[in-house]
Amino acid sequence: MAAKPTITKRMLARLDIPPEAITAAPRITISGDGRVLVEGHRGLLEYARDRIAAAGPGCRILIKGEDLDLVAMDRRELVVRGRLWAVELE
Repeated sequence: MAAKPTITKRMLARLDIPPEAITAAPRITISGDGRVLVEGHRGLLEYARDRIAAAGPGCRILIKGEDLDLVAMDRRELVVRGRLWAVELE
């Protein structure tokens, strides 16, 4: 038997609001020019030219690629540029 959706999930679906707008889920935007924007991170865990890792709420956000550069970071957002191979949630 499938679990019944919570009131919050039903309201989000009905109002067509993305879950990250209400919850602590990170929002990751990948642009075609080799740019990754991570909103809602909780700190930098690892920094190298081929991988950058950040803490997320209940997960680890791993960005893999070549010539990666952390071009901007504040308490809520970080921006990475480079040749992207993968973005993974662990």
